[in-house]
Amino acid sequence: MWAAGLLILLALIALCASLALQWLKQSRRDAWLNSELMGRAQPAAHSRPCDDDLGGTTAAPLKLLILGQSNAGNHGPQPPRQALLPRWVQVQHGSQCLWTQDPLPGASGDGRSIWSRLPQALQQQGLMRTPQLAVMAVQSTTIEDWSRPSSPLNRALQRELHALKAAGWTPDLVLWQQGEADALAGTTSTNYQHAWQRLLTQLQNAGIQAPVLLARSTHCEFDPKASAASRRADEGPVAIRAALLALSKAHAQLRLGPDTDTLTDISLRRDGCHFSGAGQEAAAQLWAESIAEALKH
Repeated sequence: MWAAGLLILLALIALCASLALQWLKQSRRDAWLNSELMGRAQPAAHSRPCDDDLGGTTAAPLKLLILGQSNAGNHGPQPPRQALLPRWVQVQHGSQCLWTQDPLPGASGDGRSIWSRLPQALQQQGLMRTPQLAVMAVQSTTIEDWSRPSSPLNRALQRELHALKAAGWTPDLVLWQQGEADALAGTTSTNYQHAWQRLLTQLQNAGIQAPVLLARSTHCEFDPKASAASRRADEGPVAIRAALLALSKAHAQLRLGPDTDTLTDISLRRDGCHFSGAGQEAAAQLWAESIAEALKH
């Protein structure tokens, strides 16, 4: 009898230890997320209200809610001093609509973004409406970070959605540029789908009915010389890409967006993961094509 009791006690101790480790890991992750959220770019001092007509058009703006990790943020290379000034972009930041420049408020990083290049790319697609962006992007974030209700990132997202709704700002499209972190972490296709379904429900509950364009964004090879096995070159990206395809088939609101995984040339990735300046230009072109196609339907 005492042996059985000892086994039960040991099992309980092991369970408690496992739960404690899980709690510690989650606490550290949440502390890191809070730090990243605090460090996101804020509107620059030279930003101007959207009432100032810098765009040269009276058409209704094209409202785009942008969510994701580093390649959705301000993690492009810093331009040389002699380069032309960054382009002006309309950004909805909470209750404020501003003309501003990179680094765009709401996103991590202090460099360039894809989105400052988007207005010109959209014009090349024949879309003359001025894009008006609401950006929330944090480097290295997973789908679990975005969808878990207790996550600091999820809570920040809910606050942002509430602020946008209070300002009367409703997106025409949602752009999702994320997946590298989950590919590297080995997130399964099933788990990614379940987490995205949870996030979709949250978006819908917040009044977001716009189509969500899902970028195929899983490519991240910080060490191109590493073996395929050691960096999960096949397993992770394939699982996330399969999840995105399955999600687009299961939910009418979720659609496949650009395949930025095609941008793998060394000239397009400054470190094997983050886009170079040329890579951001190419990504903006792919996004413009996907946006133009989505607006046809």
